Amino acid sequence: ASGSVPGFVLNQFALSEWKGALRVATTEDPLWLNGAQQRDSESAVSVLRQDGGSLVQVGRVGGLGTGERIYAVRFLGDRGYVVTFRQVDPLYTLDLADPASPRVAGQLKIAGYSAYLHPVGDDLLLGVGQDATEDGRRTGAQVSLFDVSDPASPKRLQQRALGSGAASDAEWDHLAFLWWAPANLAMLPLQQYGTDPASTFAGAVGLRVQRTGIEEVGRVTHGADPYPVVVRRAFVAGGRVITLSDRGIAASRLDTLAPLGFTAFPPAG
Repeated sequence: ASGSVPGFVLNQFALSEWKGALRVATTEDPLWLNGAQQRDSESAVSVLRQDGGSLVQVGRVGGLGTGERIYAVRFLGDRGYVVTFRQVDPLYTLDLADPASPRVAGQLKIAGYSAYLHPVGDDLLLGVGQDATEDGRRTGAQVSLFDVSDPASPKRLQQRALGSGAASDAEWDHLAFLWWAPANLAMLPLQQYGTDPASTFAGAVGLRVQRTGIEEVGRVTHGADPYPVVVRRAFVAGGRVITLSDRGIAASRLDTLAPLGFTAFPPAG
């Protein structure tokens, strides 16, 4: 079966099948005519079901982030979470229990946005994205912990900024993100470049994420000769954190991220 919905999808997290229904989150671009804008951008979640060879829309909830676009989506069971952004970050919680009547259950408006959402416990979501000023100017990477136990009233429990001008590959590549639940440990690549060498960093950061706070456990680097490199992947093996970059592979302590060893890849050619 096949079907269509208006707009464009952000990534694979914008589509989800649940009990025979396909949920699709899309953003429609602004409509311009004769040099004048006729309609703002708008996002929606459409629900489709198979009818013979067609995917037919059975429900739709629109009006998400008028004038904005989707930056992150996560579907978990009969709930959905959508982040839109232009100046502030509305985190929408969606009730998708009835495919024919999807609805917005609640929303939270804060400065900045989350570009990746990851479940880290019962009714908890960790967002990785960018902090921003009230007028929408991005100021650097951040992580936020959201309590979505009450869909009508989502809350941000904790926020941690990761440095002025910093960015993380996890914002656009979910495979760069590691959540190690036994230690409440989040690992994500981090790069920060500036005129001050003391504020320049490329590697990975480890964060202990709890309801009571987000604590930095440590940072992992793969050397700076001739320049710092970004850590692309992290995983846990043998009670150690293993990190991978274009330069080589390293092992670090799970509790502190203190270095245990590094092996460089042989030079190309």
